[in-house]
Amino acid sequence: MTRPLRPSLFTVPFGEDLCAATVSAILERADGDPLTLIQTLIFLPNNRAIRTMTEAFVRRASPGLLLPRMVAVGDLSLDEALGPLLDPLGAAETIPPVIVPMQRTLLLAGLIRKHRVAKGLEVNATEALRLACYLAEVIDELEIEHIRFSRFDAIKPEEDLAGHWQSSYGQLLDMIPDYDAELKAMHLLGPAARRNLLLAQLTRSLKQDQPNHLVVAAGISTAAPAIAGLLQQIAHLPRSMVVFPAVDLIMDDALWENLGPHADEEGSLIRKSSHETHPQFHLKLLLDRMGFQRSEIALLSHSTPKINSTITDIFCLPADTAHWRDLPSATKTLPHVRLLTAEESSEEARAIAVLVREALEMPEQRIAVITPDRELAVRVAAQLKRWNIHVDDSAGTPLTQTAQGALFMALAQAVQDKFAPVSILAIAKHPLVKFGEERLAWLEQARTLDIILRGPGSGIGLTAISARVTQYESEERKKGRELDPEFAIWWNDFAEVLKPIDATAGSGLLEINTALQTAASALTDGNIWKGATGRQLATFLGELSRYNLSALGQPKREAIVSVLTELFGREVVRPSYGGHPRVAIYGLLEARLQQADLLICAGLNEGTWPQLPQPDPWLAPRIRRELGLAAPERNIGLSAHDLASALGAKQVVLTRAKRDRSGPTVASRFLLRIQALLGKAFTQDDDAAELVRLLETPAEHVKYPKPAPIPSAQQRMVQVSVTDFDRLKADPYAFYANKILRLKVLDPVDAEPGPAWRGTIVHDILEAWAKEDDCDPAKLMQRAEDLLTNPAVHPALRALWQPRIAEGLRWVADRTLQLREEGRTVLAAEVAGHTDIGGVCVKGRADRIDQLADGGLAIVDYKTGSPPKVKQVSAGYSLQLGLIGLIAQEGGIQGVAGNAKTFEYWSLAKSAKGTFGNDSSPVTDKEIKDRVQASDFVAFAHDQALDAIASLITGKDAFVAKKHPEYAPYADYDQLMRFEEWNGREPIGDGAGE
Repeated sequence: MTRPLRPSLFTVPFGEDLCAATVSAILERADGDPLTLIQTLIFLPNNRAIRTMTEAFVRRASPGLLLPRMVAVGDLSLDEALGPLLDPLGAAETIPPVIVPMQRTLLLAGLIRKHRVAKGLEVNATEALRLACYLAEVIDELEIEHIRFSRFDAIKPEEDLAGHWQSSYGQLLDMIPDYDAELKAMHLLGPAARRNLLLAQLTRSLKQDQPNHLVVAAGISTAAPAIAGLLQQIAHLPRSMVVFPAVDLIMDDALWENLGPHADEEGSLIRKSSHETHPQFHLKLLLDRMGFQRSEIALLSHSTPKINSTITDIFCLPADTAHWRDLPSATKTLPHVRLLTAEESSEEARAIAVLVREALEMPEQRIAVITPDRELAVRVAAQLKRWNIHVDDSAGTPLTQTAQGALFMALAQAVQDKFAPVSILAIAKHPLVKFGEERLAWLEQARTLDIILRGPGSGIGLTAISARVTQYESEERKKGRELDPEFAIWWNDFAEVLKPIDATAGSGLLEINTALQTAASALTDGNIWKGATGRQLATFLGELSRYNLSALGQPKREAIVSVLTELFGREVVRPSYGGHPRVAIYGLLEARLQQADLLICAGLNEGTWPQLPQPDPWLAPRIRRELGLAAPERNIGLSAHDLASALGAKQVVLTRAKRDRSGPTVASRFLLRIQALLGKAFTQDDDAAELVRLLETPAEHVKYPKPAPIPSAQQRMVQVSVTDFDRLKADPYAFYANKILRLKVLDPVDAEPGPAWRGTIVHDILEAWAKEDDCDPAKLMQRAEDLLTNPAVHPALRALWQPRIAEGLRWVADRTLQLREEGRTVLAAEVAGHTDIGGVCVKGRADRIDQLADGGLAIVDYKTGSPPKVKQVSAGYSLQLGLIGLIAQEGGIQGVAGNAKTFEYWSLAKSAKGTFGNDSSPVTDKEIKDRVQASDFVAFAHDQALDAIASLITGKDAFVAKKHPEYAPYADYDQLMRFEEWNGREPIGDGAGE
C-alpha cells in the first residue's frame, strides 16, 4: 500500500464541535457501509473523550448504526491507563505490568521518609504523602519527555540556586535510582514508562503492517514524544485522519514561529524564550515533534470561520498588541459574546441558572456551563433545582464529600478528636447510619444524646460521655422525670461499636483502616458499601490495605484525618447518565472536544481561570528549563486555548463575580484582554442580573410588626423568679417565650466553658463551704483546690481560671474572717424562698445571708464578673438583692428572720486596683440624687415588681418585644421574634414600647 503524498492533518475552527465534525467526516468516508464503520479505529485522548465521541455518533444515529472502535491513549493527568486495544493481554509477556498508583505513592512516601531521616530531617506522614504526589508527577514528566537520568549530571545547581533548591535537588538525585531499583525488583514499570513502550510498540506495528481500514486520531494535543511519534505514523497511513483541536491557521507565520520552541547552537530544544502561556504553543510543539508544518493542516469543517481573526488578536503575544490600534472596527467585535458581572459568587450562580432556564425555552438547544471553580459548579446545580432541572457536575465529586466517604472520614475524625461530643453526634446523625426501618428509633435516641452533650463538658473520650449520660439520668430522676430505659442500652451498644477504633489510635494505618471499615459496616448494616459510590469506596480501601502502609509509620493521633485525606487524594466519584439531556456542567478537562448552542464560561477571575501555576517542590524553574520540562505556566496556555475554543460557539456568556467568600476578586487576564480589544463593542448582559433580583424580590414588601402577643389570663399565671423581672420589664416577649411558651435555650454542643458555667462552679464551692465547713476560712482554699484539680474539670478552667478563681476565693475567705471579727456571721447560704406579690408567687435563691451585729440582715450575691451598674438599679432593674431581702423579711426563707439593711455584691473579678475580689453595694445609706437608699430598697423593689406583675401577669398588657432594649442585652429569642425584620422600622411614636 503506497504512502500518501501529504499527511492527513486536519483541524476545526474555534468553536466548532470537534467530535461532531469528526463524526461527519468518518460517516462521509464510510459512505453508508456499516462494515467500513465498525472497522474504523479512533484514537482519543482519554475515556471522557470516548464518551463524548459516542454521544456525537448517537446524535447522528438515524435510523441506527454500529459504532467504530474507540480507544484512549491514556491521560496520566487523570490517572488513566491505555485502553485494552493498546495494552493487549499479549503485551504482558514482553512488557512488565504497571505499578498501581496507590502502591507507587506509598513507595515514594517511604523513600522520602527514609532519605529525610537519614539526613536528620523530620517529615510526618502527611507531608511525605504530599511530597510523594509531587515526586510522582516529576518522574512521570521525565519519563514522558524521554529524559534519561544521565542528563542530570550536566546540571550544577550549586552555582546560583538557593540552599533549599539544592537540598531538594540532591534528595531527588538520591531517590530516583532507589525508586528505579525498587520497581525493577518488583518487576513493575511506572505508568509513563510503560505507556511509552506500548505506544512505541503500536507505532512500529502501524508502520510494518499498515491497516487497510480508516484510522483516526482526534482531539489529542499532548506533545509527549511517544504520542507525537504515533500521530506522525497515523498521519502517513493511506487511510487516516489526525484531527487537532482548533489550530490557528490564520495566525501570521512569523508570530507562529516566534512561539517556540527555539533551537540553540547545538540544535537542542530549549524553552527559555518560548511563549508557553500562548494558547497555540502546545500545538506548535506537537507539530514540531511530529515533523510537520502548520501549512500541511487543512480545515475539516466546510464552514468558513468569520471570527477566528478576532480570537487570534485577543490571545496574541503581549509584544504584538500594538497592532490593535490599526485594526478596523469590523474585526474588533464578537457579537455573539456577552459579559455578565455579578456582585458576588452566589449572585453569579443564580444568574447562570437563570440563563440556563431561559435557554431551555428554545427547543433542542443544548447548554453547557464551563468552569474550573467546583464550588461555583455546585452552586449552579443547586440553583437549577428550583425549576426541577437536575444537572450533575461532570468533573465529579471528591469521594470524601459523598455520603459514604463523609461517614468514613467522620469516624476517623472521631478517633482524632478522642471522641469529642461533636464528632460522636456527627456519626450518630449521619443519614447512612441505621438507614431503613430502624432509622426513626435510632434518631430518637440520638436526639436525647444531643441534649445530654450540650453545654460545657468534663473529661474526654467515650468514658467521659458515659459519665455524662449517667449524671444526666440522675439529675432527671431528681426532677421526677425518667429517661427512656432503652437509651442506656442504645448508648452502650453505640459505644461498643466505637471502642475498637478508639483502641487503634496508637497503631498503624492498616489497623486504623480495618477498624474504621468494621465500625462503618456495623453502623450502616453494610449499606455504606452499596451503590456505585459505596463500591468505589470499598475498592479504594481494599487497595489501601493491600500495600505497604507501614512505610508511613504510625501517624500521631492528631494527624489521622490529614493522612487519610492525602491518601484519598484524587479519588473522585463521577456521575452516571441520568442528568438533564440538554444541560451539562463541565470542568476545563471535560469541556475539551465538546460544544453546545450556548456556552457559559463562568468564574473568569484570576486564580480560577486561569488557575495559578502549581509550584514544583523538587525542581527549581531553572533546572526544569535545562532538563527540557514544561514550565509551570504552560497550564495558563492550555486554559487560554480552552477559552479561545469556547469563544467560537454560537452563543457565549462570560461571567465573573466581583467578590467571593475570600474577598474582592481580580478579573481574569483573558477577560481583561477581551475588554481591551473590543471596548464598547463588548456586550454587557444586565438582563440576567435583573431577573435574579426580580426572583429574589417579593411582589410586595410586607412589614412585619414588632410582636406583642396577648396570652389569656390562665396562661399568664406563672411563677416568677427574682431574676426574671429584668426580662419581664425590659423584654416581655422573651419572658413570654421562656415562661409561658416554655421554650428553653439550648447550649451549644460541647460548649466552651463560659461565665455562667464558671459562676456555677464557684457557687458550688461556696455552698459546700458554707454548709459543710461552717464558712471556715482555712477550708475554703482546700475545697477550691480539690475541685479545680479534679481531672473531670474542663482543662480550660484549670489552665485559665484556676489562678483567678483561687485569688478571688482567697479574698472571700479573708473578707468573711474580717466581718466575723466585727460581729457579722453567716446565717444561711444557697437557700431558696418565696413570697406573694400581687397574688403571684415570686421565688428566689439567696447566695448568702449574714446576720449583722444589731440583728439585721445583710444580703450578699456572689459574682464572678462585674456587678450591675447603680444606674440599672435606680431605673428599676437588677433588683435581686432587694427582692431576696423582701422574701427574707416576710419569712419566706426558713430559719431566716429580720430586716434587710445591707445589700452587697461580692465580685471575684479583677478590680480597678489590679487585685481579685471586691464588694460593692447598689444602694446607699445617704440621700444622693438618682440613688436608692438602703432603707427604702426593699420597698422600692416590691413596688417595681408589683407594677410589672399588675400589668403583665395579672393584667392584660401585651408582651411587647424589646420594650426597653437598653436593659435587654440578651438575644436568646431574637430569631423567634424576627428581630431583624422590624428593628429600626417601627414608626416613631407608635407607642409600642410604652
